Amino acid sequence: MIAQGKSVIVLGDLNDGPGLDEYEHLFGRSSIEIVMGQELDPEAHLFDPHAERALRAPLLDQVSSARFYQKHEKRYLEALLDYIFVTHDLRKFAHNWTIWHPFDHPACWSDRDLQNALLTASDHFPVTLDLRFE
Repeated sequence: MIAQGKSVIVLGDLNDGPGLDEYEHLFGRSSIEIVMGQELDPEAHLFDPHAERALRAPLLDQVSSARFYQKHEKRYLEALLDYIFVTHDLRKFAHNWTIWHPFDHPACWSDRDLQNALLTASDHFPVTLDLRFE
């Protein structure tokens, strides 16, 4: 579709990220990099700012969209697993990629009811994007 010049949005839980998967060793890259199509020219690959940041600096200032309790370690593991990718033509309309993380997003942190609802609903947190066609 992208090769045909169509606008594309890919969103969801990909259960993978840079450095998180043993299959990365088999394919030489993560499923995120495969979906993004980074070997293509910039106008042909998909974009998500959180994925881009994770690929550029995997150990620095990372955001997460999922939180899982690790019983054997008695701690939580956080990971970036949820994405909204858009094609180059949609980037100019895309604003405010947001991960509604109950502890990292100021609006969630300051609203205890929202924070509790997010923690109760799922071990993944919503990811949103504003598209403004003005």
